[in-house]
Amino acid sequence: MIKQVIIFGGSGFLGKYIVKHLADLGYIVKIFSRNQEKAKRLKLCGHPGQIVVVGGYILDESVISKHIKGCDVVINLIGILNESKTQKFYTVHVDIAEKIAIVAKTNNVSLMIHFSAMEVEGNCSSKYAQSKLLGENAVASAFPEAIIIRPSLVFGEEDNFFNKFAKLASILPFLPLINNGRMKLQPVYVDDLAKFVCYVIKLKNHNQKLYHIGGPKVYPIKSLFKFIITITNRKCLLVNIPLPIAKFIAFICEFKLISILLKPITGNVEPLITRDQIKFLCNGSGFEQSHELEKAKIRATPIESIVPKYLKIYKKV
Repeated sequence: MIKQVIIFGGSGFLGKYIVKHLADLGYIVKIFSRNQEKAKRLKLCGHPGQIVVVGGYILDESVISKHIKGCDVVINLIGILNESKTQKFYTVHVDIAEKIAIVAKTNNVSLMIHFSAMEVEGNCSSKYAQSKLLGENAVASAFPEAIIIRPSLVFGEEDNFFNKFAKLASILPFLPLINNGRMKLQPVYVDDLAKFVCYVIKLKNHNQKLYHIGGPKVYPIKSLFKFIITITNRKCLLVNIPLPIAKFIAFICEFKLISILLKPITGNVEPLITRDQIKFLCNGSGFEQSHELEKAKIRATPIESIVPKYLKIYKKV
C-alpha cells in the first residue's frame, strides 16, 4: 500500500532532501509550506501528482486537520533559530508543534516524527533550548507514540554554518570564539539525516522514541573554524571573545538595521548572532556522541568529503 506523508516545513534545507528520498521510495508527499512558490519546485522530485504543495494559517487546527486527513505519516520540521517581532520561540516550537500532534492523533495518523535539537536538556538559560524541550514534551503528551529526532549541526551545500563562517573568514581578519570554542558538535550530512528519516518510517517496531543524530566525528567549534580557514586558504585568526563583550556584540547584532547592513556577508537579514545563541553555546549539559546512523546501517558522511566542494567559492587562490 502506498503511504502518504505530510511534511510541515518541507521546503526548507532538510525538507528538500527528505522529499526527494520519500519520492524515490514511492511515497505520496504533501509539503506544507508558508512559501508555496518555493516549495513547488520540489514537484520535480517525483512523478506528476506524487508531490503536492499546500499551505494555510498554521495555528488554525482546522487548516492542519484538512491537510493531515488521509496521511499515514506526519513530519514536523518547523523551527526557527532566533526570534523576531512576528515569530517567537514558544509559538513556533511549542504551540505549532502541539497543534500538529493533537490533530495527527485525532486523525489516527500511524506515525509522527518531530524534529528538535541536540543539547536542549539542561540548557535552562537559553529560550531556544527551553522552547525546543517544551515542544518535545507537548508533542509526547499529545501523541505518546511520536518519534523525537535531535540532530546535531546539519551540514550540506546550502547550510547556514560552514557557508556563513567561510564568508566571514574571507572578509574579516579574525573569527570570534565564544567560550573559547569549546562547545562540541557532531556534524551530520543533510542527506544522511534524510535517509535516517526514511529508515524510521520503514521500521516495523517503533519502541525507541528519542534519537540523537550526529555524523562520524565530534569536533569542538574551534576545530571546525580551523577546518574552514584551512580549506579556504585564509589567513584568519581565531580570537576568544570575553563573554560580556560577546553579549554586547550580540545585542548590537540583534538590531534589524545591523542585520540589513550585514546582509552582503550573511546572505539574509537574520542576526549574525544573538544573546540567546550565546547562552545556548555556553550552557550545554554535556556532549554524548551518537551512533544511531551506524545502527541504521547508514554510512555517515564526514565533513572532509563534502564541505570543501561547496566552500571552494570562498577559497583564496
